[in-house]
Amino acid sequence: MSTQHIPSPADPDARVLYLTRTGCHLCDEALPVVRAEADRVGSTVEVRDIDADERLRADWDTDVPVIIVDGKVHAKNRVDAAALRAALAKRPWWRRLTGRA
Repeated sequence: MSTQHIPSPADPDARVLYLTRTGCHLCDEALPVVRAEADRVGSTVEVRDIDADERLRADWDTDVPVIIVDGKVHAKNRVDAAALRAALAKRPWWRRLTGRA
């Protein structure tokens, strides 16, 4: 089995990339939590539908929602608000240097 490709957000200010698909009830439940936690730290969430991209669908088909924080997979299928808050509290060195959220 090949390694899953971890995409990057198109928006350089988005610390969170949220992989989803239409009709996913877990995705619908998790997105408000993800947005609320990102708002706490002044970041944005980029939402991407995996069914719009063949590679994303092949890599993440059964894992949605997938929450990627600062280029690392944080969670799949479900999100824990406290764990996401802790992950967002840690700012990578390059974000500290550039002054981004």
